[in-house]
Amino acid sequence: MQYVIRMSNAGLVLWGDIYELKALWTFIHRVMDESALLEIEDPLLSGLASEVRHAFDGMRHKNTRKWYGDDPTPIYGFDCIWPNILIQMGLLRAGLAFMSTVSRNDQAVMYHLEHTVLECLDVMQPGASENLYKTALMAAQFGGERINEIIFSRTCYFLTLEPAQRKNELGAVLDTLTGMGFFRNPIKPEVFEPYELGEEYPPYNW
Repeated sequence: MQYVIRMSNAGLVLWGDIYELKALWTFIHRVMDESALLEIEDPLLSGLASEVRHAFDGMRHKNTRKWYGDDPTPIYGFDCIWPNILIQMGLLRAGLAFMSTVSRNDQAVMYHLEHTVLECLDVMQPGASENLYKTALMAAQFGGERINEIIFSRTCYFLTLEPAQRKNELGAVLDTLTGMGFFRNPIKPEVFEPYELGEEYPPYNW
């Protein structure tokens, strides 16, 4: 897979050919179906699987990729917002630990996704990607039920920020999803209140 970072610091576009994306889609559903940590239809992971499916069905972004000497290969992309994709990866990684059987292919797909996303995150936040991902893993270790209740308001707040603020506050936004919550956090809980009952993300610069 490949990535294109959004200069707005809102997230990235993940690209892959039909085989890479179908492998990712199958893997996400396998983790949801077989991990004791997760609900069968975890909303965050179901949303990710849906975006992957829409991508390889040609309903998102389309382009071609050409390796040296090869014919152009169709590739398909889908949008990922930083707080969401980091938590989704965290849930997948944590979910693997609660599966009775994990294959080499499962690990390969997981590592490929992590490598692609974290390499992109390092472009925006040089040297910070591993620590940000560790925070997402901390939030994910108890499963998705609690996160699914609160991540919408966090993502809404993140999207209302200016590009420089998104870069600077991503870590603090992720911290509010962990057990530490707002302890020593510059973000106050009141900023999330306007978005707690929303159904759509506010208008934002992608």
